[in-house]
Amino acid sequence: MNKRCTLLIILLLGSVLLLQGCLFAIEATESLPQTIAQTSDISPSPDAPVRSPAEPGQFTIRYVPDSTINPITCLSRDNIVLSSLLYESLFTLDANLNVEPVLCDDWSTDDFITYVFVLKHDIAMSDGSYLTADDVVYTIRQAMQRGRFVNRLSTIRSIVSDDDLTVTITLNSANNKFIRLLDVPIIKTGSIDNMIPPGTGPYVFAGPGIMRLERFSGYRDFAKLPVIDIHLLECNDNEIAELFDSGVLSLLWDDPSDTFDVILNRHNEARGYDTTTLQFIGFNTRSIILRDEDVRRAIGSSINRQHIIDTIIPGQPLAAPLALPSTYRLYDSQWEQTDVDPLREMSVLLSRAGLEDHDNDSFLDYPDGFGGFHKISLNFIVNSENTYKVNAAHRFSDTLRLYGIEIIVRELPWESFLAALETGFFDLYYGEIALGADFDLSPLLMPNSHLNYGLTGSDTYRPFIEDFLSAQTDFEEHEAAQRLCDRIRLDAPFIPILYKRYVVHTPIGAISGAIPSQSGVFNNFADWTIDLTMIP
Repeated sequence: MNKRCTLLIILLLGSVLLLQGCLFAIEATESLPQTIAQTSDISPSPDAPVRSPAEPGQFTIRYVPDSTINPITCLSRDNIVLSSLLYESLFTLDANLNVEPVLCDDWSTDDFITYVFVLKHDIAMSDGSYLTADDVVYTIRQAMQRGRFVNRLSTIRSIVSDDDLTVTITLNSANNKFIRLLDVPIIKTGSIDNMIPPGTGPYVFAGPGIMRLERFSGYRDFAKLPVIDIHLLECNDNEIAELFDSGVLSLLWDDPSDTFDVILNRHNEARGYDTTTLQFIGFNTRSIILRDEDVRRAIGSSINRQHIIDTIIPGQPLAAPLALPSTYRLYDSQWEQTDVDPLREMSVLLSRAGLEDHDNDSFLDYPDGFGGFHKISLNFIVNSENTYKVNAAHRFSDTLRLYGIEIIVRELPWESFLAALETGFFDLYYGEIALGADFDLSPLLMPNSHLNYGLTGSDTYRPFIEDFLSAQTDFEEHEAAQRLCDRIRLDAPFIPILYKRYVVHTPIGAISGAIPSQSGVFNNFADWTIDLTMIP
């Protein structure tokens, strides 16, 4: 990935790119040769390990030595993947996006505003110390100020340590899903500026300048770890396919709809995992025609999401007819209103908005308020560096033209795309947002969001969001979720397209027991079995 894509990650992982469960455990499936996406790096460092060649028969993963491995400030996707071998969090999300405790022994809350967390005893850190509440407080405070977790932690009002193993966090408002946001990797107090800060994970670097990880002797499940050493390899994007096909690289992380494609010629096992990253179409209500929610809803009705996924965006099975994904644990397919004919709905909505073809040129016109009519022509911006999004935008544009709405697709490089968003020079845009695992949609719905590019945010959504986040029973949450989805569907401040899925590729027969998740590719590494004889 180039630097532009890295900038994209800044918005994605913090809150939004404008442009991380299913109901069963994810098993490995044999994957035919395919197109996959990989990423790259930023932040050069003179103290990084030097490059050394990896050998077949070793478990080897990609590493970017010129970029920090600090899990709070790191923006290199490859190093973020690697960091789950060195760092752990209070909680983690499994492959089904369910929350599980890791460093937290117990937690409690009476009002879902004030949470008390008790840490596990005698958790060793890689510098020889033991994890304390001060380390957790320090890490969360730093993550609230910089790096990829800033926006998800913005709901925290205060965080303090009550004793060596107890942390109290107070929120600005009730959120019964708050612990889902605490898969933030914990580092040692005072180490935020370190490239490789101390952590509690199962592996550590073998030494300065050595491109190899070794088992951390203080790790509580030391004896269960599947390999003694993990070899690291620096390589560029153009080398990935050959290195994986030859067995030098033992694992590849993949965003199937990323901007950089690598063709794999080797059969492999692919393990997919669902995320909370939403792709959507956003509107600019500065446009007179798009101020009308009927027009926005009509545009949404024209989208055949599954067709876009099947024909344009590979490896993304999670079409999103609603703002919440089908992987949301209380999702109800009856919310989708599948008995409604989308084309008829579109026709009714456009007619109700007063749109007609007055000059018989096959395009709809809208009244100007003075007895005249103007042809509808909307500018749709998309980041030109992602061919999947570009192709989806053109397919979307072609469909709307069939129904009398002219869409002009403007393919813009990232800097120009962002500038157009910030200046309001667009009517529609293809966006992407990495939501928190609590599915708080505030960044897309609230007027005070710095991502409210199209001025579609409104305080009218606040009670719907608050009811959803603060619901104390499954019944209350189910009802609040339906009301939230219905409100978004009716107002159409944005049109959801899909929730993304990522994939991990490994040689056939080499690895079993791996269950990667949004919280970390090596999330359950002590439960993996690795047969090095299957890595040629």
